[in-house]
Amino acid sequence: MDSNMYKEENLVFRHLLDLAKLSCARDISVFSDFLNNREVAILKRQVADLPLGRFFLYGGIEDAERVMVCFPASYEDREDIKFPIECVEITIKSVKYENNSLTHRDFLGAILGLGIERKLIGDIFTESENGSIVKAFVFCKDKITDFLISELRQIGRCNVSVERASADEVMVCRRIEDKYGTVPSLRLDVIIGEALNLSRTKVKALIDGDKVAVNSAASSSSHYQVSEGDVISVRGFGKFIFYGSLGKTKKDRLQIHIGKYC
Repeated sequence: MDSNMYKEENLVFRHLLDLAKLSCARDISVFSDFLNNREVAILKRQVADLPLGRFFLYGGIEDAERVMVCFPASYEDREDIKFPIECVEITIKSVKYENNSLTHRDFLGAILGLGIERKLIGDIFTESENGSIVKAFVFCKDKITDFLISELRQIGRCNVSVERASADEVMVCRRIEDKYGTVPSLRLDVIIGEALNLSRTKVKALIDGDKVAVNSAASSSSHYQVSEGDVISVRGFGKFIFYGSLGKTKKDRLQIHIGKYC
């Protein structure tokens, strides 16, 4: 790990440690902003350094990629805690832009363009019809919900409307497709090739071109050993979660389980 990355990880953990100490000192629940997978991994690696070593993660729905951490009061269990997370539905209104070319990045960019910090925004799920995005569901910190509803009026060149939504509505458009396969090793390039049906040469070019991220952090090493729970994004090809290895075949290959985001 280079010195800059070490400093960054140290800053992330020190901030989370301060929240945990505040929870412990006052015996209250304290919540972080949204964390990406890399920040969550930092927290889990150093859990032994937390005052109580107890925390809960949630992003508005189960298996969310961006989550908040709650350091709970001593008397609270998971079912007692209400995370300060809400969901809004953004609907495309302009009929003349029905065949739009909007992407996930356009929705995030429009939101950040309002002056909202990335850490206040969780996962964004889009819903498409006939190849065009017609709406998106955005999880956010509850303190900015009203602002989004009143101020977000345009995504790209498309006029939009914004209203509160429930997590149940999100689950209708969110789908993870299970995939099983066998591989010789858990190297990053091998797993990507199996998950996305790409050649080793193509995968290498993507990694060398900085188009691969593991747990929200760019990865430039084909030799990285993928671990259970890693979320891998490949620009232009999609994203998947590595659920883990299921054992070995008679030919000594590893059986793996992957969840591909659709």
